[in-house]
Order: sequence, then C-alpha cells, then structure tokens
Amino acid sequence: MKKLLFIILFLVLLSACSPSHIVIDWVDFMQINGKHYTGSQQLVISKQTLVKDKIGEVRFEVNEHVKNPKYKIKEGDAAYLSKGTSVYSIEGYPDHSIVAVEDKTKIHGYKLYRTDNAEPLDVNTMDKVQRIEVYMSDGIKPIKQIKSLTGEEVKEFIEILEAGTVNSAYLPDTSKDPQMFDFVCYTAAPIAYRDTVFFDGKVYYWYSSELTIIDDGIVNYLK
Repeated sequence: MKKLLFIILFLVLLSACSPSHIVIDWVDFMQINGKHYTGSQQLVISKQTLVKDKIGEVRFEVNEHVKNPKYKIKEGDAAYLSKGTSVYSIEGYPDHSIVAVEDKTKIHGYKLYRTDNAEPLDVNTMDKVQRIEVYMSDGIKPIKQIKSLTGEEVKEFIEILEAGTVNSAYLPDTSKDPQMFDFVCYTAAPIAYRDTVFFDGKVYYWYSSELTIIDDGIVNYLK
C-alpha cells in the first residue's frame, strides 16, 4: 500500500512539472518587419486619423501556444496579439519606431508599441502641453472622461505634479483598491503621454521616478 501511494505521489509531482503545466509570464512584445516592439501603457495616439498604412500582421500568438521558456522569437510572433492582428504605421514616424494596433479598450481605439530606440517620452520631457484629458480608470483601461484641461489649468496641473514630494518610504493603504485617475497630456505631436494619479483614501500620489506625494489641491482637477 505504501509503495502504491509513493508511485501515485511521484506521478502527480511529475505531471505538475511537465511542460504542459509551465506558465510563462511573457513581456507584451511583437516581432514585425525585423523590429522588436514592446507594448506601451504610457503612449497614446493623439487622434485616430494619425494611424496610417498597414505595415504588417501577427502570424502567431506565443502566449496561447508556447510552453517552452527557451522558445526563440520568430518574425510575426506576438505575446498577446491574436493571429491576423494588423499593425499600422503612425504619421510622423517613418522609421516605424512606434506603431499601432487596434484595441477598443484604449483611448482613441489603438494600443501603441515601441522599439527600444524609440524617442523617450514622459510628462517631464513634454514641451508645450496644450491639453490634458483626465479619466476615471480601473488600472487597465479608462472608464469615463471627467475633465479636459486647457490654458492655465494645464500649467497648474503640471505644477502640482512637479511640486510633489518624493517619499519612497510611504506605504499606501492597501486595505482597498485606490482610486485611479489617468491623465493624458497632448501637444502638437502625434503621440500623447498617459500617466496615473492615485488616491488611497488619505493621500494623492503618483509615480515619477519614485512614489511622489501630491498636494491635495490636485482634487480640483480630478472631479
């Protein structure tokens, strides 16, 4: 009986370690036209008309079919995009360093992918922000637009962010999910920048280089 139990336990452990049970946490990548792209949560197309010609198509969704962590990425592979997904160029990026795929959950209906050498972009490097849109968010997608800031409001909003106090030691209250407010900064460029302000019930904060506490005055721009 003991020998039988040992054999059963061995088979269960062997099954748990088999390749079919391996879960790989893929980076959100795609390999198109010889370029390696990574999906961006921060980059937003300024308007749909800036999405131009189809330049490629996903041939194989790696996450659904590959269990081997040593798998070598091939042309046309993508981590989480289904086979047949079209890839589009963006006006102003003739080198295709940033490209778009359709995604109805994203602002203006497209998710952007960038190469490693694409120009860096964040709220601190953006000059002449013309408009800021503020959305309620669930952390994955915007739920509802609640503000459109222009003129002096844009300047004041950015000043509040920049005046925040870095406090990497602060531990947000995790007893419940924080409120999240996505804000999208638009210039005259084809690409806008998205980031998030959090509120844990006590403190407003965002992540610049580190966790940064924001003045409560930010609430005037979040409702």
